[in-house]
Amino acid sequence: MRIQQSHYRPRSRNGWIAVVSFLGLMGLAQPPIVHSLANRIEPWILGVPFLYAYLLVVYIAMIGVLVWVQRRGL
Repeated sequence: MRIQQSHYRPRSRNGWIAVVSFLGLMGLAQPPIVHSLANRIEPWILGVPFLYAYLLVVYIAMIGVLVWVQRRGL
């Protein structure tokens, strides 16, 4: 009898790297981190307040992880 593996747990090393990096980036976009580190207006970066620039970078990195996963077929 074959035991069926869960679809919720990654099966490969790259899958674990993707999950951990995505969850780490998601943690950087959540209130405890955002409110303590990035909740400020100054300095302005490319015409936007620091908070918006910080969140833009974090969200782009999260999208980058998802694109990497999709291209690798994980």
